[in-house]
Parts: sequence; C-alpha cells; structure tokens
Amino acid sequence: MSVGRVNLVPCRRFQLREDGLPDAREHFVRWYSTRAADWLTARVKEQARRMDVEPAGVKILDLGYRWGSCGKGNRVYFHWKTILLPRQIAEYVVVHELVHLHEPHHTPAFWRRLERAMPDYEQRKSWLARHGIEVEGV
Repeated sequence: MSVGRVNLVPCRRFQLREDGLPDAREHFVRWYSTRAADWLTARVKEQARRMDVEPAGVKILDLGYRWGSCGKGNRVYFHWKTILLPRQIAEYVVVHELVHLHEPHHTPAFWRRLERAMPDYEQRKSWLARHGIEVEGV
C-alpha cells in the first residue's frame, strides 16, 4: 500500500523513500490523517444514528493537545493521532464530541448524557488521561 512517498510493507512497517526524508513528518501525518478520516467518519455516522444527532461533517486536523473538538455548525474535529489510540478509547473520543452537539459545555448534564451513551466512559476517560501522552506519533 502506498501513499505518496510512504509505503506500508507486508511486515506492517513503513518504508520512506530517501527523497521523502526532508518532508517525512508531513508524509506520515497525511498517511495517518487519511486513515483517521475514513475510520472516524464511519464511527461518527454509526454513533450519531444511535445518539440521535446530526453532525455536519468530520474533519481531521492537528489539534495540539486536544483529541477532539465540536465546532460551529455542528462539525466535529479530531486530532489525526486519534487513529493511534486503542479502538475503545478512540470511540470514547467520538462519543464525547457527539455529546457536545446536545450539550456544548462540560456541565453535569453533559456528563449524564455521556454516561447514558457510554456507561463505561469514566474508565475510558481515565485511560486517556493516564496514557494519552504515550501515544506515539511523528
């Protein structure tokens, strides 16, 4: 599988052509962002139906220290590194952002709604707080 100058070889390792080295970070961010967009968009659609919300779209960005954000116009944003999280934790990030479509702030009502949508959210949130910094990226 190839994206620009980045190849994923059968042993699940990246190979970067030598002429791609000066822009290595950008190549890898693009590669991960493409996969994140596909996977997260599917999770958003699946969870949005279940939660009775209608996000306007999904966008993958570098959000700095944040994993996700809910923006104006009901668009949800995710950090490209979200794709590197364990599946259950990435799903927590998705559901968390979708709850913001009902409750824009982290009020008690927000946390109650999140618990209804994902009863084990506290364990997932706790894992993310403890281990999120360890997620490797480029």
